[in-house]
Amino acid sequence: MNKSIYFIMGLVLAGIGTAGFWALKTQDRPPEPLKKESKKVSLLTINYIPTTPTKPIAEGKFWQLPDTQGEPIEKDLKDLSGKPVILHFWATWCGPCVQELPDLDSYAKKIEDTAHVIAIVADMKDMAKIRNFYQSKGIKNLSISFDKSGQLTRAFRTSALPTSVFINSHGHEIGRIQGAIEWSGTAGRLLNTHLSKN
Repeated sequence: MNKSIYFIMGLVLAGIGTAGFWALKTQDRPPEPLKKESKKVSLLTINYIPTTPTKPIAEGKFWQLPDTQGEPIEKDLKDLSGKPVILHFWATWCGPCVQELPDLDSYAKKIEDTAHVIAIVADMKDMAKIRNFYQSKGIKNLSISFDKSGQLTRAFRTSALPTSVFINSHGHEIGRIQGAIEWSGTAGRLLNTHLSKN
């Protein structure tokens, strides 16, 4: 009888010892860092609004100010067919536009062989101000382009700035984004891929 009591007590003590050992071992192990959930970026998450059905671009004139002091050159969106076009409406009095423009300038350089980036400025009455702005921000890859008669603004129904309109190589509007874009990040790469597929 006494032997069985000792045997049971031995089992209980062994169990307590084992539990204590594992408890201490667990405490010694440093806590695992929390895994950061990677945020998947898609056209939807960057506020891309597809144009459904895609809309052919009619005549769309804008004026591009040359680097010299010469007269502005009249251009037409139709002349740019064959490559996708990003038509970007902005203004110097628009805070998000000003913050975004240097990033768009770098992006324009990266995709210059595959797409046109046309930045249409709303401050069309003060070209000297825009030249100075470009110089102060180090803008080198975007020409100063403006919508002299407001024709493009009306045709594309841009109600807020900045607005980027995406036009495929066949001259059809395929979508737009209202608001600033992280051109140098994932959003820019995603948009570039999207443009090249359409």
